[in-house]
Amino acid sequence: MTHHIFWLGWVSVLLLALPVAVAAWAGAALTGAEQERGTAALAWTQSVSPRRWIAVKWAVAGGVLIAGASSLVLLFVWARSVPYMDGSPLDDWTDWLTFSASGPVAPALLLLALTLGAYAGLLLRRSLAALAVSAGAMFGVVQGLPLLIPHLWPTERIFGWKVTAAPARAWVLSESALDAQGRPVSMSDCQYGRESLVRQCAEAKGVEGFETLFHPASHAVPLHLAETALILALTAALAFAALRLLRRRTP
Repeated sequence: MTHHIFWLGWVSVLLLALPVAVAAWAGAALTGAEQERGTAALAWTQSVSPRRWIAVKWAVAGGVLIAGASSLVLLFVWARSVPYMDGSPLDDWTDWLTFSASGPVAPALLLLALTLGAYAGLLLRRSLAALAVSAGAMFGVVQGLPLLIPHLWPTERIFGWKVTAAPARAWVLSESALDAQGRPVSMSDCQYGRESLVRQCAEAKGVEGFETLFHPASHAVPLHLAETALILALTAALAFAALRLLRRRTP
């Protein structure tokens, strides 16, 4: 079982590290290098239009990436479903690596990386510059997405005197003590232990109850779909920007 979890962990890391590599490759080789050497401009003067040139490159590379990533995602999901994975680190759906490697987010990230790299190559016309910019930008996307995910779907709220009120397997975003005006109250000098003692200390501070904001496990699918939609919207925006750029630069 330990080896199973080890290799599954590496599959999830691979699925989320690939976008940075794909963005760098797309920026340097897919469009940047041909712009730098002038072979793209030569092709545009022949029978290939600029839009067709970029569309064919994007479609072929995108098809290969989606097929490969989808296969890895299916393998990952199947391997996580075995009974002895219950309670393992990879059974935690709130972990972003596990979360994003378990559905369409992973292929969508690769499409975004491909489009970002292609746009950077078209914009900068230098392979090394496009490589650095696209890889850095995609790294920022991969680092920033986990901060956005909890806000892509409405949270559940529990208010009362129970400190740990969220259900099992929930993604707890915040637990705070609130006064009558709904303002957070510091509980740093209250010792957590018996519930009656915690409540006694909290009431002495003017606390009206504890608020818990969380995503239950049932939110995993809508959160995943919302993240995928956000990534695809960014991809579409970059594709549109790339086509506009080509239209301005070519007759």
